Amino acid sequence: MSPRKRATKIAIAVSSSLVSEAPHLREKTRIIGEVARAAALYRVDDVHIYRDEPDEGHLIQQVLNYIETPQYLRRQLFKKRPELRYVGILPPLRTPHHPLEKRSDRLRLGEFREGIVLGEEDEDHLVDIGVDRPLRATGRAPSVGGRKTVQIMAVSPELRGRFASWRDVDIYWGFQTHTVDGGIGKLALSDSFDLKIATSKQGSLYGQVEPLIRGRWSESRRVLVAFGSPRRGLSGMLPDGLSRYFDFTVNVIPEQGCETVRTEEAVPATLAILNLLDSPSPQVLNL
Repeated sequence: MSPRKRATKIAIAVSSSLVSEAPHLREKTRIIGEVARAAALYRVDDVHIYRDEPDEGHLIQQVLNYIETPQYLRRQLFKKRPELRYVGILPPLRTPHHPLEKRSDRLRLGEFREGIVLGEEDEDHLVDIGVDRPLRATGRAPSVGGRKTVQIMAVSPELRGRFASWRDVDIYWGFQTHTVDGGIGKLALSDSFDLKIATSKQGSLYGQVEPLIRGRWSESRRVLVAFGSPRRGLSGMLPDGLSRYFDFTVNVIPEQGCETVRTEEAVPATLAILNLLDSPSPQVLNL
């Protein structure tokens, strides 16, 4: 069964210095892959990279874009680049928009695929969707070489479909990556989110504020979850107080056994807990 699309959209914010302490490009690539895997696992919709020093935001964005792209489109969309040298070690996402089926006769009517526009023919657009023949698509198309979601409308005698948007897809369809033109404070103060959560060792224990967060979560459409950098936490970046920028500041790893929690560790730990907010409130059993 395919994972449903979230009613409450989740965005995470990570620092452009996320991989600055990793000594080698291979290790940097691995860390970015761990964050991407966690984002996909917990159905994150958007990953925002906010500015920090040392700034490696370009590398982070390139690797995130690469891993999010279906395997059958990567060679066409990504040329050889130095920053992508070690993408072979990235874990597979295996999200619904990364299908393994390569036979067109096994496609299902109504299913969605990601594709690249190859050209025009008889007022239709030919689209490579990773199967043994191109699809003929109707609708508003990107330019040749552009990526677009399509919906399968017919399999025989021709493979036909229509161009669609991510909004048309009713299952989880991966994440989009954005670079923030500024620091975390600018992102948090924007009007893009109606619930903002900061993660910090100095924050309230999650269990103590969970009922308050759960109440706000059910009323929110877009949630931001922010993480600090390898060298300093969010409180160090925003010395005038996190409460000015965020609705909640939480500690999801109380009494941590290690002196520091790395971002690639904090992201899955936090998202795993927040994922439970989509479930009904726990009930006490009367035995």
